[in-house]
Amino acid sequence: MLAFKGFASECKGVALYTDGSDNGQMVEAGRSFPEPPEWKANWGNLDGMIAPYIRLSGIKNVQGDWKGLLSFPSLPLHVDGGVLRLKVRATQNAKLGVWLKSASSESGVYYATLTADKTHSLEIPLASFGVTGAFDVANVGVGLFHVPQYQYTTLFIDDVEFSCVKSGAAGGSLPTGTVADAVSWEYEFTNVESWSEHRDARLLPAVESEFSAAYTPQERNNFIATTNADFLVSEFEHMKIMNNVRATEMTPRNSRMVWYDNLYSVVRNRLRENAVANPKQLYFEAEAVAAKSDYTVIPLLVADLDYVYSACADSVCSMNQNVNAHLLMAGLPTSYVRCSKISLLLDPYFIVTKLRELPSVSVCVSGTCKALPLKGRLELEFPSSGIQKIVVMLKNDEKVVEQNLFVEVK
Repeated sequence: MLAFKGFASECKGVALYTDGSDNGQMVEAGRSFPEPPEWKANWGNLDGMIAPYIRLSGIKNVQGDWKGLLSFPSLPLHVDGGVLRLKVRATQNAKLGVWLKSASSESGVYYATLTADKTHSLEIPLASFGVTGAFDVANVGVGLFHVPQYQYTTLFIDDVEFSCVKSGAAGGSLPTGTVADAVSWEYEFTNVESWSEHRDARLLPAVESEFSAAYTPQERNNFIATTNADFLVSEFEHMKIMNNVRATEMTPRNSRMVWYDNLYSVVRNRLRENAVANPKQLYFEAEAVAAKSDYTVIPLLVADLDYVYSACADSVCSMNQNVNAHLLMAGLPTSYVRCSKISLLLDPYFIVTKLRELPSVSVCVSGTCKALPLKGRLELEFPSSGIQKIVVMLKNDEKVVEQNLFVEVK
């Protein structure tokens, strides 16, 4: 018997969102949800939906439909049959709608009735969207329909995946090329003072909320009596932060979350409010810049912060002592880029610090290193598609950090 290959590629399952590590964004054009998504929500484990997950919430003074298009890093995808899987949960009885969008058309809407406070695991065949054959998915649409007025409603979404993705025609990859080929949008630098805690919303519709505080007001008062620092973390969190910065290898997915996770560890353990700019705001704005440029213009995220961590003062840990520490690191808001040549930029907007002296930055790709000035950009060229390493060197006075970041060139 002869085995014929190459006439049809095999299906493979592709996750769009799982474990909170695939932050996307909601396309602003046409969004009618009252609030933007929270991409790493944690309201506890909800009947099979394990935190973190996507949260969409809000309230309106009129009855209506709430809709939005979700964009994920792994899109676009060439989907050929199979099902769309996702877990959904609403705080009220609700009519949910899900649909698919390509670059030029939209599918039909699949409707499901959600029972309040119950997790629903949906498996929606592509045929249920009115799709016959293959479909090039650019976005996944979600909506709540006929939401009553003055009813605060929350929709949770998790574990989104397609069961049958095929490589080949109209897949998610773009040909390698130049930044000029791919970018029709020019980034405009800000005049923000990095050490200021204030940031206006730029591409996002509103300013993001702060990380929830780890300490109660009473705990803060107790700790403030022992230190002048703005942030007090545990020794375990300190070690995790240092290991993240020093890592020599990691997946692009993990690499894109290192800056966010480290700033979460530090800033949620704040002893004073409004100590620095909100890292969540900066990260999601940087994501929005990358998405708007089709992942060819990438802001570099930087942190330069003093903090203290609580360490054992004796062998049996009967007492603790505060130890001074410093976080100097960089980050990227995406796990992938769209072509072999990208523009990396350094805007003071995307630097979290209290220091008036900002760190110098150099960036190396394939052994070639160049300085990245403030309000400047570097044109980086990768040797091939696939996973690539970017080495970022940061220096501020005597503090020097060499950090490895990873992206996938598609």
